[in-house]
Amino acid sequence: MLFKISSMHLTVMGALLVTAGVAIENVGLAKERYSSAAILLPIAPLQLAQNTPTLTERVDQIDTCRGTAAAITIYKNSALNDAIGTVSANSSITLTGIFGAGVVQIKAPQLGWVATNTLVINCGAPPDGTLPGDIDTSPRYCRRLRSPEVDGSDYGDLSTGLVARNTANGDFQYIGSSNQTDGPTKGAIVRFPGGATDLEDAGGRRWIRIKYRSSTGASRVGWVPNGPTGVNRNIAACSSGQN
Repeated sequence: MLFKISSMHLTVMGALLVTAGVAIENVGLAKERYSSAAILLPIAPLQLAQNTPTLTERVDQIDTCRGTAAAITIYKNSALNDAIGTVSANSSITLTGIFGAGVVQIKAPQLGWVATNTLVINCGAPPDGTLPGDIDTSPRYCRRLRSPEVDGSDYGDLSTGLVARNTANGDFQYIGSSNQTDGPTKGAIVRFPGGATDLEDAGGRRWIRIKYRSSTGASRVGWVPNGPTGVNRNIAACSSGQN
């Protein structure tokens, strides 16, 4: 049987096909847009572990002096990879008290970092054992005897001060011809020359050579124990405002 298709039927069928095509095209566009959006989603940055050096502040080393046996390099940072200056041999430098692994920060002659193995304790003290000419006026020589009131109960043994010796672990120093021992009193301000020969380990203890004020008010030079062998415990850097 033959059916006669009118022009109106053809028009309707064409419209349906066009509509279906548009819908299919729209689905394709939607998929394309969704895929594009998925590709453009931000990717979280990769987190890399950072090796941050450990730095420690040692209050007892703030403003202390060290010497140089040979010329050394000053660096901008603790990684020692950006040189900013040099210090000649047999010179003095001043520490800030900040230490790292094998490095130390200095504030003079300029702010920077140096390797600790390039420094020596001798800070320019005369080699014959005499005292520096500015020992009574320069803050770099200023030290204080710790006390329980300032440093805590762990230093209760220093409440009576320290007894001075003539040499490291040697004979006691006495007041005049009496049998009363002499030495710095509790919390006393003392002066440390800072030379390599002003520190010595003997008799299981570390000894430090200082200039101190006697019980009679006179200035004396003697040796006092600073802690067990290899340990600096009893003497600390002067506090702010002390000289």
